[in-house]
Amino acid sequence: MNNPTTTNGRQIIIDGPHTAEVLRIFEEDGLPEDSTRSILQKAIEVISRSVDPISGQRTDSSDGLLYGLIQSGKTSIITVAAALAADNGFACIVILTSDIDLLYDQTLERIKRALRGLNVLGKNDWRDENRFQRQLRTTPFVIVCSKNGNKLSSLLDSFRRARARGISALIIDDEADQASLNTQTSRGNNQTSRINQVITDLRGFFQVNTYLQVTATPQALFLQRPDHSYRPSFTVLSEPGENYVGGEQFFGANSQLLKSVDLQEVNQLRASNQSAPNGSIPTGLKKALFTFLVGATAKIILGNDNSYAFLCHVSVNNRDHNFIVQLIDRFKESTVGTLQNSTAANYRNLINDLQEAYDDLALTQPGLPPLSNIVNRIKFYLQGTNIKLINATSTEEIKLDAAYNIFVGGNKLGRGVTIKNLLVSYYGRNPQRPNSDTVLQHARMYGYRQRELGVTRLFLPDRLADHFRLIHQMESALRDLVARHPTGKFEGLFISTPLQATRRNVLDPNSIGIYVAGGYCNPIYPLRTSAVSPKTQIIDQKLHTYSDNVEYTETTISTLIELVDACDYDPQYGAELWNKKILKAALEKLRLILNDDKAYIRVRRDRNLNEPRRETQGFLSGGEDGMVPRDAPTVFIYRLPASSKGVEVWWPMVRFPNGNYVLAFSFNR
Repeated sequence: MNNPTTTNGRQIIIDGPHTAEVLRIFEEDGLPEDSTRSILQKAIEVISRSVDPISGQRTDSSDGLLYGLIQSGKTSIITVAAALAADNGFACIVILTSDIDLLYDQTLERIKRALRGLNVLGKNDWRDENRFQRQLRTTPFVIVCSKNGNKLSSLLDSFRRARARGISALIIDDEADQASLNTQTSRGNNQTSRINQVITDLRGFFQVNTYLQVTATPQALFLQRPDHSYRPSFTVLSEPGENYVGGEQFFGANSQLLKSVDLQEVNQLRASNQSAPNGSIPTGLKKALFTFLVGATAKIILGNDNSYAFLCHVSVNNRDHNFIVQLIDRFKESTVGTLQNSTAANYRNLINDLQEAYDDLALTQPGLPPLSNIVNRIKFYLQGTNIKLINATSTEEIKLDAAYNIFVGGNKLGRGVTIKNLLVSYYGRNPQRPNSDTVLQHARMYGYRQRELGVTRLFLPDRLADHFRLIHQMESALRDLVARHPTGKFEGLFISTPLQATRRNVLDPNSIGIYVAGGYCNPIYPLRTSAVSPKTQIIDQKLHTYSDNVEYTETTISTLIELVDACDYDPQYGAELWNKKILKAALEKLRLILNDDKAYIRVRRDRNLNEPRRETQGFLSGGEDGMVPRDAPTVFIYRLPASSKGVEVWWPMVRFPNGNYVLAFSFNR
């Protein structure tokens, strides 16, 4: 037995021939040694939690989740896990992936390249019954099947005809929260959607199998009932490598990568809002394009690479995509013409626009070449720019075959697709009730982009930036929770109105309980008009025995609920998390989870707090947060004296206790 390692009571072969080959290819591709070591460790963790394909006895639950980050290399772990499975006795590895040809082909190509010692069958390779049966006699082997009802059914039928129930199988469901779940759940009619039913039947067909879900957005999975067969029983957290760029870089407190655009501008890019493209491009999109031209050209001059990408993702409507392509075509034509004629009236305006983009990039990218050099190269490269339409109606591929590559589209630019050398993104998808998992899957700007980070920018409206920021906070809290309780049965996940956790049709409405353990919630700013004066007097009376001279006082959850009910937010600033109905329901739920009505309150008066705060930011300072225990719900409630900002008022902040729970209530306003 080759170099076995003992994990969870089992010996796992970690240097078998298939695993060694995959790791050799990683080394050939220049993957850092520490990244390779981390990938291998996560794959070992997956296999150690699987069934034992030799004895047929389970060492742990036979279903689990590989929880990664967007564009963080989950496919690498999948590939190594498949190789380890082959080296450790699994006869068949089935990889279920996207039904979008672009993504399916991308996955199949990666798997074939890495698992060169295994026969890898594509989605049409089991139609020849005799040939397929011969394959079953030559194990191990890999099947990559798209999540298409017909393809999945034909694969299952082929296994049945071959009477292959006795072979051991590792079923890896990539992007498991998409298509795999039952889209009939919310109707409560006991019906099952076709793809979900076939995957369920495939899982049930093999006597010895492990089902591994893989996704960076497990909201829909964790919101299934605790006993549901598609709720993972264990979770393996995939950690990104050192060059990964994600939510913190874009949406952390000190980010310099975000550029605000007017939400109304995005609406101007709808085909229905203009009769025809006239070459007049919205201000934010024009700035984004100039930023891309300057950043990409600087990188080319510095010798980093020869091709770079720009992404425009604002709609799912094909008419809008065509409209934007024509608009950018006309912008390109106009800019080329102006650059070719330095005496043109608008030449100086164009140079000023490029200078503005250059000055902004210089804040984050030291050592930029002189602007004059960049302008000369833009003049040379711009004519050859590729502007590609990427949607269901197009046949274009996401390939970098020019110095400047501009991709315009919708869903095909979303989940799973990798855009190499992406520098600038212009994002404007703005549904009324966005799903947090869908929005996160649109984060194509995430990935291993540290080398390009200085010239990377994201242009989007403030409202959408707030959505991404909340989602980033939710994701961080959820991953922290899973790290502490990888096999825990927690309640759900942190999500806020107007965001929804996921598609409602895959959730049982009776099981959905929005707040995370250890998290905060406060109004952005309290209402300070005379209308709240009666409520302020009520709170004054309720808190008159609570002293400012103690760090905190023990009280009850019932008291916290009464205080929350008496505190209104200022509609000028709005509220998403500070929803009284949801907050009170969350506190009621906590009382049940903790089986205790205990709570804490910290009261301070005459506090001069006049600036709005984000709903998860709070207004505490100087270590006040650490003065109150974290084993029960807490309200920090501070009284503001009358000022130019308005009447005297109480400003509350709720802090949820630590624990292995997350609450996700989906009440409407």
